[in-house]
Amino acid sequence: MTQRILKDPFAISNQGKFTYPKDLDNALSKELNEKKIKWISVGVSSECKTVEYGTEYEYPIGTLHLTWTTCDPKQTERGFYQSDSSFIEIYGIGNNWLIWTDGDPI
Repeated sequence: MTQRILKDPFAISNQGKFTYPKDLDNALSKELNEKKIKWISVGVSSECKTVEYGTEYEYPIGTLHLTWTTCDPKQTERGFYQSDSSFIEIYGIGNNWLIWTDGDPI
Protein backbone atom coordinates (compact mmCIF):
# COMPACT_ATOMS: atom_id res chain seq x y z
CA MET A 1 0.00 0.00 0.00
CA THR A 2 2.80 2.44 0.88
CA GLN A 3 4.45 1.99 -2.51
CA ARG A 4 1.10 2.61 -4.24
CA ILE A 5 0.68 5.82 -2.23
CA LEU A 6 4.16 6.94 -3.26
CA LYS A 7 3.07 6.54 -6.90
CA ASP A 8 -0.30 8.26 -6.51
CA PRO A 9 -0.28 11.55 -8.44
CA PHE A 10 -2.64 13.33 -6.03
CA ALA A 11 -0.68 12.29 -2.93
CA ILE A 12 2.63 13.31 -4.53
CA SER A 13 1.28 16.66 -5.71
CA ASN A 14 0.10 17.41 -2.16
CA GLN A 15 3.32 16.59 -0.31
CA GLY A 16 3.41 17.79 3.27
CA LYS A 17 -0.38 18.20 3.43
CA PHE A 18 -3.02 15.93 4.86
CA THR A 19 -4.51 13.81 2.09
CA TYR A 20 -7.76 12.06 2.93
CA PRO A 21 -8.72 8.62 1.64
CA LYS A 22 -11.64 10.07 -0.34
CA ASP A 23 -9.13 12.09 -2.42
CA LEU A 24 -7.34 8.97 -3.71
CA ASP A 25 -8.35 6.27 -6.18
CA ASN A 26 -11.22 4.02 -5.09
CA ALA A 27 -9.16 0.91 -4.31
CA LEU A 28 -6.62 2.82 -2.21
CA SER A 29 -9.36 4.80 -0.49
CA LYS A 30 -11.24 1.63 0.44
CA GLU A 31 -8.08 -0.02 1.79
CA LEU A 32 -7.18 3.02 3.92
CA ASN A 33 -10.73 3.25 5.29
CA GLU A 34 -10.73 -0.47 6.15
CA LYS A 35 -7.51 0.07 8.11
CA LYS A 36 -9.05 3.08 9.92
CA ILE A 37 -6.61 5.58 8.46
CA LYS A 38 -7.99 9.14 8.72
CA TRP A 39 -5.36 10.80 6.55
CA ILE A 40 -1.92 10.35 5.03
CA SER A 41 0.94 12.75 4.47
CA VAL A 42 3.66 12.12 1.90
CA GLY A 43 7.17 13.50 1.64
CA VAL A 44 9.54 12.69 -1.20
CA SER A 45 12.97 14.19 -1.77
CA SER A 46 16.13 13.08 -3.51
CA GLU A 47 17.44 11.83 -0.13
CA CYS A 48 14.44 9.96 1.29
CA LYS A 49 10.72 9.17 1.30
CA THR A 50 8.06 9.22 4.01
CA VAL A 51 4.42 8.22 4.26
CA GLU A 52 2.73 9.07 7.54
CA TYR A 53 -0.60 7.47 8.41
CA GLY A 54 -2.91 9.32 10.79
CA THR A 55 -4.97 6.64 12.50
CA GLU A 56 -8.28 6.50 14.29
CA TYR A 57 -6.56 4.40 16.94
CA GLU A 58 -6.60 5.95 20.39
CA TYR A 59 -3.46 5.41 22.40
CA PRO A 60 -4.30 5.43 26.14
CA ILE A 61 -2.88 8.92 26.52
CA GLY A 62 -3.00 10.38 23.02
CA THR A 63 -3.00 9.80 19.27
CA LEU A 64 -1.11 7.07 17.46
CA HIS A 65 0.59 7.60 14.08
CA LEU A 66 2.28 5.03 11.82
CA THR A 67 5.14 6.19 9.63
CA TRP A 68 7.08 4.46 6.88
CA THR A 69 10.31 6.34 6.18
CA THR A 70 13.75 6.01 4.70
CA CYS A 71 14.78 9.37 6.20
CA ASP A 72 16.02 8.20 9.61
CA PRO A 73 16.99 4.51 9.62
CA LYS A 74 18.00 4.60 13.29
CA GLN A 75 14.48 5.60 14.41
CA THR A 76 12.92 2.72 12.48
CA GLU A 77 15.15 0.02 14.00
CA ARG A 78 13.14 -2.50 16.03
CA GLY A 79 13.50 -1.62 19.71
CA PHE A 80 14.34 2.06 19.18
CA TYR A 81 12.61 4.32 21.71
CA GLN A 82 12.80 8.06 22.14
CA SER A 83 11.02 10.39 24.51
CA ASP A 84 11.94 13.81 25.71
CA SER A 85 10.26 16.60 27.65
CA SER A 86 7.60 16.97 24.93
CA PHE A 87 4.53 14.79 24.63
CA ILE A 88 5.97 12.80 21.70
CA GLU A 89 7.18 9.20 22.00
CA ILE A 90 8.78 7.32 19.09
CA TYR A 91 9.00 3.53 18.81
CA GLY A 92 10.99 1.84 16.04
CA ILE A 93 9.28 -1.32 14.81
CA GLY A 94 11.62 -2.37 11.95
CA ASN A 95 11.54 -2.49 8.15
CA ASN A 96 11.48 1.33 7.80
CA TRP A 97 8.46 1.63 10.12
CA LEU A 98 7.98 3.59 13.32
CA ILE A 99 5.08 4.43 15.58
CA TRP A 100 4.88 7.79 17.22
CA THR A 101 2.38 8.95 19.78
CA ASP A 102 1.31 12.42 20.73
CA GLY A 103 0.07 12.72 24.30
CA ASP A 104 -0.51 16.47 24.12
CA PRO A 105 -4.05 17.12 25.36
CA ILE A 106 -4.50 20.03 22.94
